[in-house]
Order: sequence, then C-alpha cells, then structure tokens
Amino acid sequence: MKRAIVRTGLLLLLICASTGCTDFVEPDQLAFVMGTAIDHAGDGMIEVSHQIVIPSQQNGPFGSSGTETTDNFVVVSGKGVDVFEASQNVQRKSTRKLLTSHRVVIAISEEYLQKNDASKLFDKLNRDPANNQRDMTLLVKGSDAKAFLLLDHPMEHLSSIAIDKEMQINGLFRFSTRQFMIDSLTDGARPILPVVQIERLKSKDKKTTPIAVINGFALLDHQLKIAGLLDDAEGANVVWLAGKGTYKGVTIPWKDGKGHLSFRLTHLKRRIDTAGEGDSEHFVLSVTAQAYLIENTTPLDMSDKRDTMILVQRYLNERVKRDLQLSVNKAQQFGADVFGIGEFMHRKFPNRWKSLKGDWDKAFRQANVTVEAKIRLRSAGASGASPD
Repeated sequence: MKRAIVRTGLLLLLICASTGCTDFVEPDQLAFVMGTAIDHAGDGMIEVSHQIVIPSQQNGPFGSSGTETTDNFVVVSGKGVDVFEASQNVQRKSTRKLLTSHRVVIAISEEYLQKNDASKLFDKLNRDPANNQRDMTLLVKGSDAKAFLLLDHPMEHLSSIAIDKEMQINGLFRFSTRQFMIDSLTDGARPILPVVQIERLKSKDKKTTPIAVINGFALLDHQLKIAGLLDDAEGANVVWLAGKGTYKGVTIPWKDGKGHLSFRLTHLKRRIDTAGEGDSEHFVLSVTAQAYLIENTTPLDMSDKRDTMILVQRYLNERVKRDLQLSVNKAQQFGADVFGIGEFMHRKFPNRWKSLKGDWDKAFRQANVTVEAKIRLRSAGASGASPD
C-alpha cells in the first residue's frame, strides 16, 4: 500500500514537471516598446527605432552602442534590408526581449515614403501575430521619425503617448495600423495619415522646447507616395468626409459680417450615394451631425429659439456644405480618393469599375462629386443674446 502511494506521488511529480511552461518570460525580462520610428537609411536599407520605457528601479536594459537615453525612456535603432532584420539588430543590443504589443504609435518619416516602397513595411506587421495593429500610424514631416521619439513632453512621460492622447482627445480614432493597411491594399480607396511636426514651445523662463504636434494630414496615392498635404482645417473636413472623425469644432462668420458663431459638432457621420438611381457618373457625399452652439458674438438673440434656431441651422448647413465641397475639390486635385468612392463604385457598378480601377487616381480627378449636409442644431446654450 505504501509503495503504491509513493509510486503515485512520483508519477504526479513527473506529470507536473513535464507540463510546465518552458518559454515563459518574466516581466522583468521584457522591454516594453511604446513607439516605433521608420526612417530611410540609404542603399535600400531601413532604420527602425524603438522608444522603450525604462523601469524606475533600473538604469535601462541597453548599453551605450546605438542608443540615446533620457530620464524616462531609451531610443535604440537598428538598420536592415527589411523590418525584421532591422528589428533583430535592435534586439541584439538588448538584454531583454522586445515587446511591441503595447505600442501606441508607428511614425514614418516623409523621406522614407518618398524614397521607398512603403507597402513592404506592412508584411511583417500583418504576418507577425505579435503585432496588435491597434497602434496609430503617423507621418513625420520635416525631420527623421527617430527625432520625434527622442523628444520629451512637458505633460506626458513619452512623446508617443502624448501624440496618441492628442489624437484621441480630438476625435481621431480611426487611424490604426490595421486601417492603414486596409486602405493601402484597397483599389478603390487611398490612405490618409495625420502629420506630425516638431514645433518650439516657449516656457515662462523664455526658453524654447521642441514638441511634436498634429499639424495637418497627408493624402497618399496608390503607390503610397504623398499626393498632397492639407492644413488642419481642410484636413478635419476630409477626415469627416472619409468617415474617420467623431467630432470637431466649427466657427463661422454671420451673414452681415458682425460677429461669429462657434459650434461643437458631434456624432459625425457620412454616407456615399449616387445622385439618382443607376447614375454611375454623379456621386454624393452626405454628412450628418449634431451641433451645439458654444459661443455667439453676433447680434442674434438665441432666446427666440424657434425662428432664430431654424435660421442659424439653415445657415450652418450652407456654410459647412460649402467648406466641405472645397475640401473635396482639393482632394480631387491631388487624385487621392480617401473617401472610398472607388470602393462604392466597385460594389454598386462592378462592370464600370473594371474599366476604371487600373487608373483610378486619374479618374477620381474628373469624377463628379458633390456634398450634402444635414446638421441639426440641438442646443443654443444657456443664454440668449450675445453680451454687448
């Protein structure tokens, strides 16, 4: 009986030992990547830089070779012929395993997009299950993408986290790496990227500090080259029309030029349709939103809610429709269908699409696209007339 108990115990021990995890990595053996930069390195090479958090109780997981450090993070770079080789060269400089599943930003330099085939970047991101594809993809204008990762931020620990929060708080949620890959692989749509630029921030001691901010948007063509750049106002309109925005602010002058009206627009939506049944020549981008009056410097008395609100709502729709149409015209000049009109045509008019998809960028320039706006003024605020 005793022998049977001993044998059973030994057998259980062997079973437990054989089923244990052999590839488990402890948290203190990991290096958490929060941001990645992609830069042109010349001679067909790519430079990949990772922004990695330094644990507070450690001096950092990297040595001095190929690294630049600050108090909160380290940026380490490696070069290669593709993303994997460059990333492996980064890994060789680390005493910890690189973990990218917590990454929030992938920054690509303007120079890289202009000099390389950017589509090659995304094979590893799509093929490797270690990538979450929820991180945001950005374009860095006027400098290397690595320079963006090296920046400090006065309000956040990391520049990558700061820019991610800036996008979230401004309603720019639909710019994930996954969405960028979908747009870049679709014949009837083109990608749009937020543009990051490094500016100088003045402090009270009159010193200037470099800081990265969202400053417009880049429209890409089918080869993922930059077709054109839009400023903040034009870009916000195009983002709405592309179905990638959730809310925005609008300020318009009143009819007689006396004062302005400022609105917060929420629940932004858009729909693509044709001007008539079976019409494959004229496309309509219809937008809807809910508006809330935030500031009134005109002589209008908003306490007369019925008539005045109807008047203001009608005028708001006219102004928004006009501004959105100008932004559509600008995108057509660049030949970048970031709205997905080609995809709509692909689904609704497949036969006509076959003759156009080979050179849709050119066909989009000549397409008849108009805008319709239906915005409801939900609230005129808590006060009536503007204070004198």
